[in-house]
Amino acid sequence: MFCGIDRWGHLSPEALHPYSVTRVLRWALTRGGVAGERYSGHSLRRGFATWATRNQWSTKALMEYVGWRDVDSALRYVEADAPFGDWLRQLDESK
Repeated sequence: MFCGIDRWGHLSPEALHPYSVTRVLRWALTRGGVAGERYSGHSLRRGFATWATRNQWSTKALMEYVGWRDVDSALRYVEADAPFGDWLRQLDESK
């Protein structure tokens, strides 16, 4: 999803290493005045899942996009107050 970048700001054709996501995220948040140490790459996945659910993505579409294979995994990432409807019904209908 993110391309690599070196310490001089040059973009790479290669993807950003997965372990670098948290470091870059925390740096950007701190520069924006947010306590960056409270966030990780997991925060991006959780935020995306909640955003997609609130924007009426189907269960199947979200699971395919993120790569989840079961509903239980997906539900752990969606905020409890997100209006996602009946996930199991949606999943059954999409089969």
